[in-house]
Amino acid sequence: MTPRSDRFVRATRHVGVLLLSASLAMRALVAQPMASPPTPRVSAAQIADSIAAQGDTARAVALLDSAVRRDRRDAAAWHQLGLLQWNQARSARAPSFMKDQKKIRLLIAADTALRLATQLAPDSARYWLSLSRFNIQSGVSTMRFASSGQARDGLSAAERSGEKLLLAEAADMAGMAAWRSYDALANRGLTSGVSKVQLGINSNWNRNNARDYVNSIASKIEPPTGDNDHAAALAMFSRAVGADSSNLRYSRHLYMAYAERKQWPNLATVAALRARQFPLDFQAQLALGLAYHRLANEKGATRAFDSAFVLLDETEANRLKNLSRILRPRAPKALQGQISDSASWLKLPSSQRDGLESMFWMMSDPLALTQENEFRLEFLARVVFADFRWTIDEMALRGADTDRGDVYVRYGPPDFEMTIPGGTTDGNTYSDGGVTLVWDYNSALTFFFDLQPGFATGRVSRFDRNYVETLRDAIPVSFANVPATRLLDTIPMRIVRFRSGADSSDAVIAASVPIDSLVRATPLDRVPVDIDLRIFDQFVKVRGLESDQLTFARDSANAPLDRAWTRRVGPGINVVRVEALQADSKRGARAMSRLDPTTNVGFGMSDVLFGNKPELRRGVTMPSRWSDVAITPNAGSVARGSALGLLWEMYDLVPKNGMTTYRVAITVERENRMGAAGFAVRVLDNLGRAVGRAQQFRDRFTISFDRQGSALPVLVEYLSLDMTQAPSGGYRLRVEVTDLANQKKTARNTAFRIR
Repeated sequence: MTPRSDRFVRATRHVGVLLLSASLAMRALVAQPMASPPTPRVSAAQIADSIAAQGDTARAVALLDSAVRRDRRDAAAWHQLGLLQWNQARSARAPSFMKDQKKIRLLIAADTALRLATQLAPDSARYWLSLSRFNIQSGVSTMRFASSGQARDGLSAAERSGEKLLLAEAADMAGMAAWRSYDALANRGLTSGVSKVQLGINSNWNRNNARDYVNSIASKIEPPTGDNDHAAALAMFSRAVGADSSNLRYSRHLYMAYAERKQWPNLATVAALRARQFPLDFQAQLALGLAYHRLANEKGATRAFDSAFVLLDETEANRLKNLSRILRPRAPKALQGQISDSASWLKLPSSQRDGLESMFWMMSDPLALTQENEFRLEFLARVVFADFRWTIDEMALRGADTDRGDVYVRYGPPDFEMTIPGGTTDGNTYSDGGVTLVWDYNSALTFFFDLQPGFATGRVSRFDRNYVETLRDAIPVSFANVPATRLLDTIPMRIVRFRSGADSSDAVIAASVPIDSLVRATPLDRVPVDIDLRIFDQFVKVRGLESDQLTFARDSANAPLDRAWTRRVGPGINVVRVEALQADSKRGARAMSRLDPTTNVGFGMSDVLFGNKPELRRGVTMPSRWSDVAITPNAGSVARGSALGLLWEMYDLVPKNGMTTYRVAITVERENRMGAAGFAVRVLDNLGRAVGRAQQFRDRFTISFDRQGSALPVLVEYLSLDMTQAPSGGYRLRVEVTDLANQKKTARNTAFRIR
């Protein structure tokens, strides 16, 4: 074999060996399964998180402690360790002094761990935000202020990461950092020297002049301070909502910023947009209701609040509309046993509270002639504003339940607001410096709150709490800021009830409608006025309704208009409302009276009806009921020189020998006994003849006389009081009836006025 052929054979053999090896290798690969990719390494933080979620926090902490000892640069383990230690000590953490040394050590360890996490992983927005949250709940001001910078670091890290949801969270936290600064600096007043508000026992200023006192020691800075912080917070909240529009907390903070500066059109625009975007968002409807109410769009406010309560769950709805917020904390002795205080209210079953709530707002409604209940809308607007403004998520505290929220819901927005450096006690309330917030109302109500800088919360001053508690009992709520209250006149009204059966009464309702004041404010020559009568039963259902629109000449409408109605009312509580409204000027007038149940059986008498001179109706010789007597009712006011007619019924007198005998005693007494002259009265029967023998004193007149009548279940008495010589002013009238068969007595006391 030649050398060339030998080399060829060797090369062929080498290729064959390679091919055989490759073939065997392929067979081996086919015969064995494919290898799976490497399993990702599970971090100690992930394992600890899983263990803690199962409730074994101690084991999770021990695992993380071991992990950071092995690897001091494990940022995730440090972060998770700090969160768990913080959670273990959270319940004992408070702005004031802490005594639990174990909890203190846990908080120190948590602070260290969370700080190390941010140092080891400065690009982690999550770590910065956790550290910021931890510090904002500290009782030390330097740590609270440090949280603001950490929130901004978190925002920068989130911007670098590009994570939208994380960016929204960081923007909201940065906004709240600016907001806490705004809360302590807004409406700042400059004090003279070292002056400050002092409410301790050494105070020597008159509480009734509280605003003058405050202005004497501090001058409000103009323009108001806090604009830059407010603008920064608003920008951050807007950014957070833009990045995550579905988050209720971020949108609530945006609503808060707009509402705080009374930017109601902006609030309405943002809330309406969100309500369209998220039809099930109750919070947007609440914000819309608040904005519309402050913009005097009461129809829109009613619609928005009603929509919100449809969307709310029962627990939250009851919390918002809870009437105990505006009831007295304690019932006065005169009202004990009635539902007049918050403690009694909260003891009631929910079904009973619902009915009483409807009755309360019906009784409070300024005008039933309008479709909206302005006081109820104001109440809801106050609660919503308080929740937006003073809710503290870190403390799980709702704004309406804070001290400022309670005062705001009861008395509305303050007319004057200022913050003054220094606490209200003889020494600073807080070792790190306090701020006094002053709220003053034009109704001479003043409140002082101690604020803790950087914490965005405040409490009624310690030395002012007795005053505030006393005030809540005396004036549990005021709606003086509602415009409708400034446009309402009073309608004098008198209601007289006559028995009409075992469970019902005939009510004669007399009212004097102040037409002159209603038409005065309009330029129209012919002025329309709506006059309305409504009767509600104990279930707040309308049982009687009569509405008229009358037109008056403005120049000739110079006196009240007397109106009278007769309606049958059922058993239980009934409420009568008489109203008048001039729609163009928005001026109104109202009268309202609650009729409590009365006994319609047995011996007794009706109320006394006032009117002109009473006479028997044509064809009637002996009246069997009050309606047989012609009389024009009035509300208890007669012109000087006129006679005052009296009409009443007596029931179930005991017959004797087929007749009933009774004695009538009438007393008329002046309310003001300081007048220079006395007065004269004559009691006249239907023929104008004087009745009985009178005793006349300087300020009091009494007369009694006996009557005899047929043995009937109902007897009617009608007389006239001739008081032509009596001076103008107020008088008290007492009519007493004695059944001479058994000496039982019944009486009615009432009042009237001679104008």
